[in-house]
Amino acid sequence: MPACPYCSTTKAHKDGHDRAGKQRYRCSTCQRSSTDRTGTPFESHRWPRDVILMAVRWYFSYRLSAANVRNLLAERGMDVSRQTVADWVQKFGVLLAEAGRRHAKPLGRRWFVDETYVQVGKRWAYLYRAMDEAGQVVDVLLREKRDLESAETFFTQAIKRRGVVLDEVITDKHRAYPRAVKQHAPNAKHRRTGLHRQRALTTKPVERSHVPVKDRLRSMRSLGSVPTGQQLLEGIELAQAVQRGDVRLPDRGAPSSVHERSRLEVATFSWLASGLRTAARVA
Repeated sequence: MPACPYCSTTKAHKDGHDRAGKQRYRCSTCQRSSTDRTGTPFESHRWPRDVILMAVRWYFSYRLSAANVRNLLAERGMDVSRQTVADWVQKFGVLLAEAGRRHAKPLGRRWFVDETYVQVGKRWAYLYRAMDEAGQVVDVLLREKRDLESAETFFTQAIKRRGVVLDEVITDKHRAYPRAVKQHAPNAKHRRTGLHRQRALTTKPVERSHVPVKDRLRSMRSLGSVPTGQQLLEGIELAQAVQRGDVRLPDRGAPSSVHERSRLEVATFSWLASGLRTAARVA
C-alpha cells in the first residue's frame, strides 16, 4: 500500500474509488482518504499523469505548438483544448526542471557564460545561459535588459540553484560581467574573451549551445512575456538535458539505439514526475 500523504504511515487499506475512477485508500492511523495523486501537483487535474506528461514532453522536445499537441492528443482519443495544453506546459515545465536539477550529473567548476537575444512579444529580451566544461547547461534566465542587475541576478540564481563553488568563469567582454563575477564568485578566476579568438579559451561552446534553444523558440514565433518565457525556457532546457543524458534514470547506461534513447527519455520524465510533491491538505 502507498504511504499516507498526511501522516506518512503505510497502514492503509483500499476504500473504493473516487469520482475519476482512481483507487482510494484510507489510512488506519489518521483515518484520512487519499489516492496515488494526493499531495502531488497532478491531484487537481482530470487527466491521468501519463497523458499530461506526454503532452508536456512533446511540447518541450519538438517544434510543436500547443495546437499541434492538442491535435496529436485528439488523434489518440483525448480531447483537450489548446489552452489546457498551454496551462500544463507552464505549470509542469518549471516543476520538472527543478526536479531535473536535483538529479542532474555533478556540475563542473568552470562555467562559460553568455547572453543572447530572443523575441518577447514585439520586443527583444536577453537570455542569459551558462554551461560547464562538459557541456551541461547550468541555468537560464530571461531578462528585459542586458545590464549589471541582470548579470548579477543570473549569477545569484545559478549559484543558489546548483550549489557550486566556482573555480573559473569565462565570459565575453560585456562590461557587467567583471563586477558580477567579483560580487558572486569572488574566488573564481575570471577570463574575458570572445567568440572569434584563435587561441586559448573562447565563448564558442556556450555560443553554440544557444542554437538548439533558438531553433525551438523559432517555431513559437515569440514568447508572450518574460515570466512566461522563463517558464517555457526552463522546460526546453530540461528536455534537451534529458536528450543529452545530463539527467538520466539512476543505474541506466547510455542507450544503444535511437529507439532505446526515446524510451529512456519517456522513462526519465516519468521518473522525475513521480517525485513531485505539494503540501498535503491538513483537513
